[in-house]
Amino acid sequence: MKIPILGNRRLIGELPSLRDWIYLLVGAVIVLIIFGVIHFIDTKQTPIPYQDKGITAAWIPGTIKHWEPTIIQESKKYNLDPNFMAIIMTMESGGDAKALSSDNAVGLMQITAPTAKDIASKYLKVPVQTYNLNDPSTNIEFGASYLAYLRDQFASYKQGPDWNASVELVAAGYNGGPLASAHLMEGKGLHDPQTVIYSRDAFNMWRERNSSDSPTFDRWKERGGIDLLNAAKADQ
Repeated sequence: MKIPILGNRRLIGELPSLRDWIYLLVGAVIVLIIFGVIHFIDTKQTPIPYQDKGITAAWIPGTIKHWEPTIIQESKKYNLDPNFMAIIMTMESGGDAKALSSDNAVGLMQITAPTAKDIASKYLKVPVQTYNLNDPSTNIEFGASYLAYLRDQFASYKQGPDWNASVELVAAGYNGGPLASAHLMEGKGLHDPQTVIYSRDAFNMWRERNSSDSPTFDRWKERGGIDLLNAAKADQ
């Protein structure tokens, strides 16, 4: 009995033809290529990605390098360059684990209570209900997870290979909130002078990370950063 044909599909009972096998093989190759491209973008082109050489910027102060083991640990966990973490910590606290701002931002990464609540429930690799922001390791992880959140929301691999634009966007969000990152990304600019200075300082320090010194870091110290560094030295 002849097996009926429906369109180009053969009903169960007839072995696949050579053409069918070729179609299957071509389709499988296309799928593998697509997954390969996605994997490359996800794992090779992540903005501000982790690098395993630690803090390599020569001008990063000793009060920050004091925390390098934890910075490296959390940078690796959240796929961030340790130099970027070090730059943000420098501008936030100078390495002073006891730093407390006029806005009640706490510790090395200057985390506020409302932001900490969101980080604990939404951005940590393992969400927690209780935490102590005065614990340096906890504070550094909360800062790393928030930076990673901002990176994933606003940065793009198209901003590479040096990720200068990504750093500026993430820094703007860290200082002025996610809306600041959104405005900067959309070309609306920043209106808060503090966030403008902060994001540009981060941008320029990042660009200067491979230099023997950083004029931007020197200017930051002149504008009051030296006081943060001295407070950190006193506590360490």
